[in-house]
Amino acid sequence: MYYQTLLKELAPDLNPAGVEASMRLHYGTLNHLPRETFFKEARLAADLERQSPGILRRIADSMGMGGEFAKWEA
Repeated sequence: MYYQTLLKELAPDLNPAGVEASMRLHYGTLNHLPRETFFKEARLAADLERQSPGILRRIADSMGMGGEFAKWEA
């Protein structure tokens, strides 16, 4: 949940569970990443969502994070 709270702060218009899921596809674990990487990845996720609406939800679902995504949507 720490990562999602940070991502919500960095990119308030994005669903942080979706951003975290997309980052985990690329990096696996996130604890070694600097804050700057989270910011860059949030921007990339925003671009991805603009190009393919709903992709962050689908990624979150595929990573077993659909419930977390839904909580942020509520």
